[in-house]
Amino acid sequence: MSGATLREMEAKQASRMNRSLLVTAAFLAVAVGGGCATYQQVTVPELPPQQRVRMRLAAEELARNIAFASGNQGFVSGRFVEERGDSAVFVLTSSTGFSQVVLPVDAILQLERRDAAQGRSFLLSVGLVGGVAALAYFGFEGNQGADTGGDEDPVDALVPLVRFTIPVGR
Repeated sequence: MSGATLREMEAKQASRMNRSLLVTAAFLAVAVGGGCATYQQVTVPELPPQQRVRMRLAAEELARNIAFASGNQGFVSGRFVEERGDSAVFVLTSSTGFSQVVLPVDAILQLERRDAAQGRSFLLSVGLVGGVAALAYFGFEGNQGADTGGDEDPVDALVPLVRFTIPVGR
């Protein structure tokens, strides 16, 4: 194998690696910046029934509902049920369960409404599909020309990280 051919193959491999790194960086940017929800600060009278919320509670209420707290800032998540005078009913949720509680309105230090971010959800979906397509493309492209024809030493080739097999019936 001539030196020029080996250099060309190394340049192609480096180009493929740069493209795969670029695709990976773009995918990570979309995944990190593309959350599927936004939060807006509201008050209890502004909430419709079944609205998903997160809230920061006063210390005594947080202590009673610590099983539903998430993060180090003490937020609890759930759904608004109804307002009852100077208190409100919520169904608090966590990864392990849920509970309906009545909270005094003055014990809610911060209340945020959770709304779906359709634009971000769309971008995240496009990023995921594009990332999978790029991985498949680079994986299949890396197998082209891998057969050197016999006596020559094989050159390092791009090895796909993920292989997809699609069974095709008759």
